[in-house]
Amino acid sequence: MRVGIIGLGQSGKSSLFYSMTGQPPEPPSGKPRRRLGSAKVPEPRVELVAKLDGSKRTTHPEITFLDPEGFTAETAKNLNSEMLGMVRDTELLALVIRVFTSPTVMHPSGSVDARRDLENCFGDLIIGDLAVLEHRLGRLKKEYERGRKELKREMDAVNKAIAGLEDGKFINQLGLADFELEQLNQFELLTMKQGIVIWNVNENDEFGGGGKGVPHHIKAKCDERSWGIGAASLAIETEIMEMDPADRTEFLEDLGISVTIQDRFLTAVYKRLGLVTFFTGGSVEAAARSIPAGLTAWDAAGKVHGDIQKGFIRAEVISFRDLENFGSVDAVRKAGKYRLEKKEYIVQDGDIIHFRFNR
Repeated sequence: MRVGIIGLGQSGKSSLFYSMTGQPPEPPSGKPRRRLGSAKVPEPRVELVAKLDGSKRTTHPEITFLDPEGFTAETAKNLNSEMLGMVRDTELLALVIRVFTSPTVMHPSGSVDARRDLENCFGDLIIGDLAVLEHRLGRLKKEYERGRKELKREMDAVNKAIAGLEDGKFINQLGLADFELEQLNQFELLTMKQGIVIWNVNENDEFGGGGKGVPHHIKAKCDERSWGIGAASLAIETEIMEMDPADRTEFLEDLGISVTIQDRFLTAVYKRLGLVTFFTGGSVEAAARSIPAGLTAWDAAGKVHGDIQKGFIRAEVISFRDLENFGSVDAVRKAGKYRLEKKEYIVQDGDIIHFRFNR
């Protein structure tokens, strides 16, 4: 899973990257680049799986974050094509919008206007997708006129997407049919992706999850685009990352913060992407593995190892809730909750799966 962090200059984009990955800013390289970092997703359930299986280690799911950086003051006034090109291969976009004010941190446009910046950034995403699709449409027309009539379906989907973008809409607002979306998936369009806005407020402002601290009219604008939004002070979150872990709890309590942005944001990513977690165990390793909801046991086997998927025989499944309630695998068996599933079985969140396969 890959999350691309975008935002205007001095918005707090790199602070979000630091808060999520623990990687501090690097010296300027003199040219645009993208930094990669990862964060482990908190998954306490895997500890019980490891305990019951006697596993030597545990593995948590990870999310990779991409941070485009190194843009000049002029290009930092918008989400330019080079920055957006660096995050096209992600599943979700995190857009940092500056709300905080500071006499020492200048806004690239000369003033702080969060509503203006949000509208402009949404517009930049639309412009970026229009450029991709208009270029593709030009090539499609030439090929179609040369007799490649099989391209009509793709051309129709591209035309419909362009019309929607020109009307100021994201592609995810257009209600396109599945076969039309399939034609567009190859382009990694930004306005088809899931997105979350981080409303980066002043240190002394109220903030929290689920839109708390965000004006209602701003949240409504994000809802229209099917994007999530949450407020946080990334300045405070940076301070938290720099503190000794032993001192963090008291600091958070003093501020009235129950959960840091890392936990809140990772939870939000899971929700936006519709992910579920299943578990595999054994004496060597107990692992929590994340997949999109709706995938089959055969798909899940491939996430563990290609050989397991290739030689799939069956999946032995128990739910984490049953394991927690009954206390052991044997007790789950005696209660009739131990299941044998075929490759078509749809994996549920909390499934503990042992794959049987031909080696």
